[in-house]
Amino acid sequence: MRNIPPLTPDDVGAAARVRTQLATSASLDITRFWRDVESVDIPLAAEVQGKSDDREVTFLWRSGKPLQGVYVRLNRVTDKSNVAKGLMAHVPSSDIWTLTLRLPATYRGSYTIIEIPEGTSPESISQLGGRCPAFAGQPDPLNQAPGINVRGDAQESILALELAPEQSEWAGVPRAQRGVLATSYPLVAGHKRRVRLYLPDVPRSAPLGLLVLLDAETWFDHIGVLGAIDVAINNGRIGPLAVLGIDNLDESDRSAILGGYSEVVLDIAERLVPQVRADYPDRTWAGRSNTVLSGQSLGGVTALMAAMHAPGIFGSVLCHSPSLWWTPDRSRRPFMFTENDTSWVSEHVLSTPPKQVRIRLCVGALEGAMVPHVQQLHQRLLAAGVDSDLTIYTGGHDFAWWRGALIDGLTVL
Repeated sequence: MRNIPPLTPDDVGAAARVRTQLATSASLDITRFWRDVESVDIPLAAEVQGKSDDREVTFLWRSGKPLQGVYVRLNRVTDKSNVAKGLMAHVPSSDIWTLTLRLPATYRGSYTIIEIPEGTSPESISQLGGRCPAFAGQPDPLNQAPGINVRGDAQESILALELAPEQSEWAGVPRAQRGVLATSYPLVAGHKRRVRLYLPDVPRSAPLGLLVLLDAETWFDHIGVLGAIDVAINNGRIGPLAVLGIDNLDESDRSAILGGYSEVVLDIAERLVPQVRADYPDRTWAGRSNTVLSGQSLGGVTALMAAMHAPGIFGSVLCHSPSLWWTPDRSRRPFMFTENDTSWVSEHVLSTPPKQVRIRLCVGALEGAMVPHVQQLHQRLLAAGVDSDLTIYTGGHDFAWWRGALIDGLTVL
């Protein structure tokens, strides 16, 4: 999966002409402009003079119909309360809409583009950065890089600047897996739910690690994790690894079982993992040191609970963007959580530091107050004698980098 290369001040050709035409729109040749756009990487990324770590990134949208506006919803850059930052400018007497943002050259994130109909109220526009915008976002048709689908049929585009970590395993996903996939419906956390076990196509004598994935309906059905796991095994980045995925029933169920609760962790550790090993006695299982639970957001908190409540099963946990704002009474919401607040999750984990488990923490640099909280948790875990590792990715709260962090974490472990 190729990241977007930057234009340099000396660049000539179609990309440079596109930028020049936008800067001198009074003499714009629209037909030539869109012909040039077809032959370049969109969004355009250009080096910023004197700022080697920054890029000026230009988004384009083409629409000849009357619109009140066009909005680029870029994860943790223009969403939430930053809608105004994502509103594109219309080039007069043309079908061109454009927006240029300055971003770190290490940024990777998902985005959609939303057309705003005429007559839309300012209040509705201001809410486009929330969880349920009034108008559906569309993937960027000018961005030829593979996109990402997290839920439903909604496809999102990916912006990956050239210094963002590579994600070669994810190029072209979803792809068909090569191994064997078995499905069952056991009782887990109070409900029958779909549980899938994937056995990779490796010799039966090869010791198999076991990766337990929460939010499996997203990882399996939308993100294409099994294809990426196959690639990572085949190219030697990770050792042979089976994958056990546990589905949520819906969003309400997800909120009810993930977070600081122990029920789902204990069901996985005490029943599902032993059952997997019993069902496949002809396989050589690598054991605790290669048994990993991975979770994101609320699932990241569940990963920490696995380290606390099931250290005899899980030798490692991958904890991406953990919702450290979570409290047992569920009275707090993410927007209420500040850098100066106390994290119940952190204090709970540190009350009994899981010294037998390796914890790999990851957070997006653009996740606001969560960043210092994760950093502090990491430092306090180290001080308590826990084998903790921290990586900060340049991104938001986003599967666009979580999927890369999953393979990165398995490589390290």
